[in-house]
Amino acid sequence: MKLSNTDIEKIALFSLEKFYGSLTSRVEWVKPVSIELFAEHQLGLKIEYTRLCDYGKVSGITVYDDIEIILRQYLRDTTIKVSANTMFIDESLKKPLFPPDKEICKRRFTIAYECSHHLLHQRFLTVMNRQNKPSPVKTTYTLTELQQMRKWHDWQANTMAAALLMPAKYLALLLGKRRFAIYGSRMNRPDKLAVANLSDKLKVSQKAMSLRLCQTGYATKLTSSEYYDPTDIDCTDDFYERMPKSI
Repeated sequence: MKLSNTDIEKIALFSLEKFYGSLTSRVEWVKPVSIELFAEHQLGLKIEYTRLCDYGKVSGITVYDDIEIILRQYLRDTTIKVSANTMFIDESLKKPLFPPDKEICKRRFTIAYECSHHLLHQRFLTVMNRQNKPSPVKTTYTLTELQQMRKWHDWQANTMAAALLMPAKYLALLLGKRRFAIYGSRMNRPDKLAVANLSDKLKVSQKAMSLRLCQTGYATKLTSSEYYDPTDIDCTDDFYERMPKSI
């Protein structure tokens, strides 16, 4: 499916407004998107946590048919039966019983990413629809096979996950005319503090927020040689020469 960034933004906004009724227009009412409830109640997905692989390379996978999945767990292959519309999240991301919840940002983005595949590509990822012959139908898949089915759509899912967790409407309310500069791969101190506050507000990682700011035009990419920090203190030799001499 060919989709532009604008198309993905529209689908994300439509989906969120269908879930919430409408997105708030008051900055004091902006809260993190309830992505788990969105997945379960809006999309009808069942979220389960399990060990997806031994090396933590896979954070999540969603299936749309009653099938069996072969997972590599504890150095051995384990076959599990999965019901249609089940989202598996790796157990390492499960919310702990007691704080701190160190994986909250990764867990939220993983769920949003899986929701995005559901919204954009469900009919392409339905195993039964991918079969060219009516029978017999394959019903057992490895995790790698399921990933291969959707690898060409990954950039769209990543883009939409960001749009779901960091809606453009929320950014407009929170930022107003505020703009950022990224010098090579870093920001100055005031911008870093502002990004940290934004990330905490919407419960996403600072890296995800920085990429989203670039995507939505709130941040400009500059070269490292253009670095400027208004909080820097001039401590060059010339600075000391210009200081008033003590009496």
